[in-house]
Amino acid sequence: MKITEVITHKLSFPLQRPYRNSRFWMRARPATLVEVRTDNELVGWGEGGVPSEEAIDHHVIGANPFNYELIYDALSDNGREGNTACAIEIALWDLMGKALDKPVYQLLGGARRKRVPAYASGFFQREGLDHFQDLAEEARRCRDLGFGALKARIGFGPDYDPQILGAMRNGAGEDVGLAADANQGYDDVDTAIEAGKRLADLDPLWYEEPIHRDDLDGYCRLREALPMRISGAEGRVGVRSFQAVVERQAMDILQPDISIAGGFTECRRVWSLAWANRIPILPHYFGAVVRLAATLQWMAAIPVDEEAEEKLPLYLELDVMENGLRTELSRIPFELEDGMMPIPDRPGLGVEIDEAALQKYATTD
Repeated sequence: MKITEVITHKLSFPLQRPYRNSRFWMRARPATLVEVRTDNELVGWGEGGVPSEEAIDHHVIGANPFNYELIYDALSDNGREGNTACAIEIALWDLMGKALDKPVYQLLGGARRKRVPAYASGFFQREGLDHFQDLAEEARRCRDLGFGALKARIGFGPDYDPQILGAMRNGAGEDVGLAADANQGYDDVDTAIEAGKRLADLDPLWYEEPIHRDDLDGYCRLREALPMRISGAEGRVGVRSFQAVVERQAMDILQPDISIAGGFTECRRVWSLAWANRIPILPHYFGAVVRLAATLQWMAAIPVDEEAEEKLPLYLELDVMENGLRTELSRIPFELEDGMMPIPDRPGLGVEIDEAALQKYATTD
């Protein structure tokens, strides 16, 4: 089996009602997918960064997908620029699974779980709505859908943030866990610490990226000053960048994103690092359906740490905001069952792209 063609699909889903986090408004949801074709008519799909056409011609065209690590290392400069190789790397695993008629998790060593608990990730400030009323209603809706935990978007100020979690608590009740994501919204550590202290009475499951992801000195201060878990690293690329976090003991939870960190290849390396240092991983997900499928396949194969998972389950982050690239691109839907997301056992990633939806949301921007 040899790769004959790589097609890049740039997509954009226009939002009917824009929403914002602490840093910017979103009026559309973009994604980049790649379609990797082979000489035996198999097609693999990936999502994330894409290298240059020159690099694709030199390292991908004519290659055997089973040489995935050689291809990835060549495209990514041995992981230093893994974000640019993610889409193709994920597509290679999709191809290998399809060639063997096995789900990707079998290639990763087997499924240690067939479904994972999901937390509802969303709760942005939506344009034209009363923020706190909308949060309470959405929290109630997600609770009724079976979610056991919800993640708020904060970072608007030490006075405002507790009101966000308070509104969600009022809607969801006392039995649903709440996490808080500031999206790097605080420019200085002192303000982030003050905001965290004011959130403490609401007992958040974790406090995510309150400051810039590269400010490891600041994250060490946050861990020392606050009682809740500190999480982050969704934008980090390659295992060496995660190693810096681990060596500094800067975070309680690592949140690698398979479409940013470097695909399956790099996420397996990150998991080994985290496992050796007894640091929990909660994969980050915010994108289209191919990224969701890849995340699920990886989560199926993550080794079980019963002691850690008693304190904090291995949660899937399930984006519940409006996004047709998650809900319309796959002919077979990914649907929650009693708060759990089943992991597809179909060959490859288990996602079947709807060509009509692919064309509908194609963009040249």
